[in-house]
Amino acid sequence: MKTRVLFVALAIVSAGASYAQNKVNGTVIDRTDNSKLIGVNVTLSNDSGQVAGTTTDNSGKFTLNAKKGDYILELSYIGYETIRMALTVNGNTHIGTIQMQEGATELGEVVVESQAVIQKVDRQILLPSKEQMQASSDGVSLLQNLQIPRIVISPIDNSVKTLSDESVQLRINGVEASTADVKAINPKDIIRVEYHDQPGVRYNGAAAVVDYIVKHRDTGGSLMLAGTNGLTLPGIGNYYLAGKVHFGKSSLQAVATYAPYDIYWTRTNNETYHFSTGKIENNEVGEPTRYKTYPVNVSLNYNWTNGDKNMLNIRLRDNMAYSPYGPSDRDSRLFQPTDSFEIHDHENSSSQSPSLDIYYQHNLPHKQHLYFDVVGTYINTHSDRRFLQTPLGEATSLNWDPENFNFWGEEEEARQPHLLQSNLIVDRRLRRTDVLSSVRGDKWSLIGEAIYEKEWENIMLTVGARHNQQWVKNTYCGNTVATVNMTTAETYAFAEMRHRVDKFSYVVGLGVMHTLIDQAGQKQSTWIARPQLTISYDFGKGWFWKYKGYVSGYQPSLSQLSDITQQIDKYQMRRGNPNLKSVMYVSNEMELSWQSKHVNLNLWANYSYDHKPIMEETFEEIIDGSPYAIRMYDNQRGYHKLNVSPSVQVKLLDNKLMFNVTPFVKYMVSQGNNYNHEHVNYGVRGGIFYLLKGWRFFADVVTAQHNLWGETLTLGELTHDIGINYNSEHFGFGIMMVNPFSPHGSRTVTKDLSALAPTANTAVMQNYRQVLMLNFNVNLDFGSRASTRGYQRINNEDTESGILSGTK
Repeated sequence: MKTRVLFVALAIVSAGASYAQNKVNGTVIDRTDNSKLIGVNVTLSNDSGQVAGTTTDNSGKFTLNAKKGDYILELSYIGYETIRMALTVNGNTHIGTIQMQEGATELGEVVVESQAVIQKVDRQILLPSKEQMQASSDGVSLLQNLQIPRIVISPIDNSVKTLSDESVQLRINGVEASTADVKAINPKDIIRVEYHDQPGVRYNGAAAVVDYIVKHRDTGGSLMLAGTNGLTLPGIGNYYLAGKVHFGKSSLQAVATYAPYDIYWTRTNNETYHFSTGKIENNEVGEPTRYKTYPVNVSLNYNWTNGDKNMLNIRLRDNMAYSPYGPSDRDSRLFQPTDSFEIHDHENSSSQSPSLDIYYQHNLPHKQHLYFDVVGTYINTHSDRRFLQTPLGEATSLNWDPENFNFWGEEEEARQPHLLQSNLIVDRRLRRTDVLSSVRGDKWSLIGEAIYEKEWENIMLTVGARHNQQWVKNTYCGNTVATVNMTTAETYAFAEMRHRVDKFSYVVGLGVMHTLIDQAGQKQSTWIARPQLTISYDFGKGWFWKYKGYVSGYQPSLSQLSDITQQIDKYQMRRGNPNLKSVMYVSNEMELSWQSKHVNLNLWANYSYDHKPIMEETFEEIIDGSPYAIRMYDNQRGYHKLNVSPSVQVKLLDNKLMFNVTPFVKYMVSQGNNYNHEHVNYGVRGGIFYLLKGWRFFADVVTAQHNLWGETLTLGELTHDIGINYNSEHFGFGIMMVNPFSPHGSRTVTKDLSALAPTANTAVMQNYRQVLMLNFNVNLDFGSRASTRGYQRINNEDTESGILSGTK
């Protein structure tokens, strides 16, 4: 009996052992730089199908439970080559470290249940979660859902900036793109988002880079329509239309945007002039003044891809804008201790800038790549400005007529319209001041770039060169009659190497920049060395440290170099400076971060120094017996800026609920040849958003951004918004309120700190508060199928007109 019981017991134990769950674990890393891969899909399968599945944690580790037997272990990750291996489980099995290779192959519709952030030495890789993708209608809204702490997106024009108010460079598959191009991306085509918070030398001094890695299609096409418009402020809107069709190795895409802006500002100004002939005090009280503009941008893009061998991309752009009422227009009344005047300052302008971009990529054996890009641009600009100051009570009330460039109610000029075509000369013995400025600008530019890349197992080498040649002809009429002809050239050559040893990574870059400026036979040449070093260390357990230091440079803008003096008003003139020199720029940046499942902590700090920066200075000059404040740019002594920004991000409910708090402080020192100014800006960005089955609720606030440059201090304003959106596979809609708690609308203060002519200008848009905005989008796909194709890595575009402004 005892023997029988023992036999049954042994049989039960044996049977239990055969069904016991064994642990299968391991760690997954990037083969190139050994960084931990978070969110990798890991599955175990046998003849009966999948038996277990999980994803890697923040340390790249995974654990599965399985019975004894033979299995196929599969690891899949968006943007990486899938790994499959045979595995026999006889007990607890430790696989060790598995290396995954980043590649061009795509993984179909792999779904990431929870957002993953992978830290690399030169960038962060963000894998959007299922909920983030469902609640996104385009590339910009997906970026909003990712909630990168140092990235701020305008709810009105979708512009993307850093928390320190610097523009972010947007790219799609490595090619520089506009906001309209990013808006045209269908979220389901996005594989991942790469955030370069410390860009390398190839990005030519960009503050930050956001690169969308997207799928390509072989067949079918897509159509996207999106728009945002004010309900309580109908003069503000943004509209996007994009269509794309794929046929074999080719694809053709067209994108058009229209962003009308029609609002009223009230501008007040207090200024004092300490002239040698005596002090003048002006107190200017503004009246509502219109600002109206119609920018339209269109692009046509053709892409041809020959498998993994080569790719040709041709893009034709045209950016057009017409502004019958300028952004600095003002109607006001000016009061002096003994006099009073009416001020009417208006400008209309138009511009058109077609460009042709030809890009070619050739992939060589052994992970070698060649990239070539040539861009030709023509910029045509027309600008007409008229400033009129008349004694109060001696002139009828005037209304601006932008079509005829005149004021209604001017009887003498109505009888003599030819006066507008002549050179109006201000008679300083009279109390009336009339300033007419008319500029016709033509600019041609040719930009060429070539890059070579070579990859080894742990090393990547990048070598490249870029050349930018520009020709300018600007014709000035009105109070100033002149023609400016100028040629500028900038050549930049660079090399960069990335390497990782265990937990330590570094990037070493070296660049050399040469600038050449030729204006009326006066030439100047400058050489600037541009080294760069980025190092990082992975401490494990979510801790990551990164440092970047580099030297860069920039040349003066064409408008600053123009040998022209433009009259601003009765007391001021703006003058170009053909003797400006290129500037050397030094930056040091440090970041310490910690990531866990529910909390991310980040401390970011940056110190930068501009050596002999191009900043404004103001001095007195007597012209025809009258004193003027001359505002001119010159190479000043230096400019220092320190930014410190810690951030806390809390993620709950599998990243469906997220809180962000990012305080910041900016300390700026502007050292001129004859002045020294300092300013400190404290602020905070805070936000909350919640995602659920295509719905998104969000609220965001950013306190005022201040900027000191030269003797100009700009004080921004508190902005905040709250809204809710819904997005499905083919359409979406939402409503948002901008500045729901603002008592005075939009308010911006600009101060000139010069000793000779200090001013304080305040621009207020009273009705820019409790603004209800309605947005919608439609996304349609037809006959699309994913494929593996190359993508463009470089792109260049010229947007600066080179015209010296005569506005205040």
